[in-house]
Amino acid sequence: MTRRAVLTAPAVGDPHARVAGLTVLERQLFSLQDAGIEEVTVALPRCDLRLTPRLEIRVVSSDETDLAVVSASADLTARIGLVTHRSLPTRLVHARYRGDLEAARLMEGEFVVPATDDASRERAEMLLLNSLIKPTDGLISRALNRPVSLRVTRALLDTALTPNQMTLVAAGFGFAAVMVVALGGAAWLFPGALLLHVQSVLDGCDGEISRLKYIRSRAGEWMDQLFDDFINLGFFAAAGVALYRAGLAWALGVTLVGVALHIVYQVALYTALLTKGGGSGSVTSVRWWGQKDWAADQSAPAARTRLTMARDAIEIGTRRDFFCFLWIPTTAVGVGGIALVWIALIFVVSGTYTSLCWLLAGGPSPAIRTS
Repeated sequence: MTRRAVLTAPAVGDPHARVAGLTVLERQLFSLQDAGIEEVTVALPRCDLRLTPRLEIRVVSSDETDLAVVSASADLTARIGLVTHRSLPTRLVHARYRGDLEAARLMEGEFVVPATDDASRERAEMLLLNSLIKPTDGLISRALNRPVSLRVTRALLDTALTPNQMTLVAAGFGFAAVMVVALGGAAWLFPGALLLHVQSVLDGCDGEISRLKYIRSRAGEWMDQLFDDFINLGFFAAAGVALYRAGLAWALGVTLVGVALHIVYQVALYTALLTKGGGSGSVTSVRWWGQKDWAADQSAPAARTRLTMARDAIEIGTRRDFFCFLWIPTTAVGVGGIALVWIALIFVVSGTYTSLCWLLAGGPSPAIRTS
């Protein structure tokens, strides 16, 4: 049975006004497409639709059908000109809700904004940007990275820059970080750490642009993952060798062990993504034994105990945003070896753990994907 939606008149504002890189009408259609709607009837004449070729759903104009008949059988109806949380239509469709979108009960964080004027469109854009802050964001990401990346993303939304191009821009800073340390040695550890942090900040922009403009690709996921892994490993190796050459004798052994186990982790991860994650390049497509199921955690948060708080504190320290940032304060005061040891421990544990998951449990399981 075809899932249908109807966007009704009168429009609450200009459907072709832009909000966060798309017109209001485009944003409504893309969100319905994401929700699994297959056909949308819009109460506008065909000449006023101005459809983008990126839309895959069937869009029917009001001069091609009987709106009253279609509305009576539609899964969802909504006024033209509403800006909603990206996942609201998806949640309603999955919950088998039928009726007017504005009459639906909203969950925490969800919103429906009639984009009637510049002020309301500005408010809608800010709500969309803030909705990109994830419950899985680490400490450094939430406090430092995300506030900056959202500002950069907002400035880029109405440009032609694609998420994949943004990935390349961010990766350029990461490659520069690796090169300045590899060529300059220990004296360039701090400047290299700053470049690495810039890459870590900008690394969030490609996903933000992707989600706000509904531009997704497997190639983009893999590009992002592979570049991050190469930069993580490259900077760690370059820093370890630089510290060794500067007189830290044990740094070479730590570096070699860390590099070896991180390669083991990468092999385990890529195998999991290809065989268990449906070919996705995103680490969120698989769930390792004992790993948090964020979709379940958000719907039914667990009680906080000392054990869970300790686990969460350790997890914060193992996130990429944290260990990339850790190079800055440690190299600034001449104790980069601390960051080297901490990151080596992360690499050793992750490589050992994922290998054991494959050996003892046949690898991870597919994860519940959230938008």
